[in-house]
Amino acid sequence: MKFGKSDKIQFISTCEGLETIEECLPKPAKYFIPKWFKDIPSSISGTVKDCPSFPDYFSQGYIIPMWSDIKLNFVNDFPKFELSAKRFLFETHTNAQMLDYKKATFNGIEGQFIFKANCPWRIITPPGWSVLQLPLFYHFNQEWSVLPGIIDTDIHSEINQQILYHGNGKEVIIKCGDPLVLYIPFKRSNKLKHEVRHQKLEEYKRFDKDTLLLNQSFKPNGVYRKMQRKRDKDGRW
Repeated sequence: MKFGKSDKIQFISTCEGLETIEECLPKPAKYFIPKWFKDIPSSISGTVKDCPSFPDYFSQGYIIPMWSDIKLNFVNDFPKFELSAKRFLFETHTNAQMLDYKKATFNGIEGQFIFKANCPWRIITPPGWSVLQLPLFYHFNQEWSVLPGIIDTDIHSEINQQILYHGNGKEVIIKCGDPLVLYIPFKRSNKLKHEVRHQKLEEYKRFDKDTLLLNQSFKPNGVYRKMQRKRDKDGRW
């Protein structure tokens, strides 16, 4: 099914009233920056806060929070889940579907079972756009994570997250409003061919200039931002 044209990514609630509950609303990822990162003092130089790749990453895409408290457990080969809001549903993926063939880990923690969320949100994107589903890597959750994937949301709007449980037999609770999963929209037509070669002289000079510029300040993030603004203004760097 093709959806109508739009220049927006749309998050559609299939549960009436959910779209009115603030803590459950999908929002730009910048509203869910991990506390540990925000707590790094800006007055200290040389931390990851000075690296522009981190804030740029945290500003990409949209995060869907959990829409109900849920308890997950997997003990003696038996999965168990319980939602506080009974109108929502969860399912399971048996280990015969994946984990019997390959042990899955996230942040170094092994997963024991995969739960499937019947998500009450749908995503619609403009023609030619898909979404990349990603776990929240920098939240460093040691109890659960969402498996990555791609969904062509211009023809299929359902997004049921696969949640890898790595609680090692203990009850894991995901609270309503907790950030659950990251979606980054991308245009499928923007595919690049790839090439592997040694640098040319003019490229060596450019790389050297870029490195010199960034190393001229104790705050390379500020220099990088200037380079971005110049690129956006001139169309190139």
